[in-house]
Amino acid sequence: MTVNRSIFAFIKSPLTLLFIGGFVAAFGAYALRSIYSTPLKSQCVAPISFYAIQDDNHAVLTRGVYRTYRAGLNEGRVTFIGSIEHFGGTKEPEPPIPVQREVTFDGSFSGNLLHMVVTGQHRRIGDQSSDRDVKDFVFPQIGHGDTSNTFLYLLDGKVLATGTETVPRVACIN
Repeated sequence: MTVNRSIFAFIKSPLTLLFIGGFVAAFGAYALRSIYSTPLKSQCVAPISFYAIQDDNHAVLTRGVYRTYRAGLNEGRVTFIGSIEHFGGTKEPEPPIPVQREVTFDGSFSGNLLHMVVTGQHRRIGDQSSDRDVKDFVFPQIGHGDTSNTFLYLLDGKVLATGTETVPRVACIN
């Protein structure tokens, strides 16, 4: 008995080969479509501007841009470039304080809940802010090992946003 060493020896008919080829092509097309249409971006740009009114005579304006960068599915960093401006009472407003910080984190998902653990924080060139102001107005979780939970939303199938359990507050604009 002769042994046929052809890799296609198990295929008895061309229809079987056509079926297997069609299945592989359809699976490949589906995989490529899901990779290119995934809502997980490698970068997110989110401008913010808000006032924090502390008492009758003091308010703080925080303005700037958060940028998030993904490094795989479970690691990333968030930068903030902007300013903090204190207003109070009868004295002249202080000049804006430049803020240029970066926080690195490890994250894990449970549904649309993102749990982040801070692995480090760094000042960037030009930063003149105090750690207290940054903790109060920019990054509440800034210390190594601090944790944070936030919910992720896909708005209108296009825009990635983050916020509390029921309210998306910050949206990516890119």
